[in-house]
Amino acid sequence: MRAVGHALALAGSMTWEILWALILGFALSAVVQAVVPKSTIVRLLGDDRPRTLVTAAALGAASPRVPTRR
Repeated sequence: MRAVGHALALAGSMTWEILWALILGFALSAVVQAVVPKSTIVRLLGDDRPRTLVTAAALGAASPRVPTRR
């Protein structure tokens, strides 16, 4: 019974370690999508230079999807 309790405590701890990172990531993504206009993203990602690719990777890390505003 002690092993089951330890396993549940370990699972809960691991769940929390993953959950807070997901919550933080979604919150940062929401802030980026709310603050940065789509026109700015299009201006920054207008070509295929290495600098543009680095910018795209940084924005992609902060926001998994570009907002589609029409």
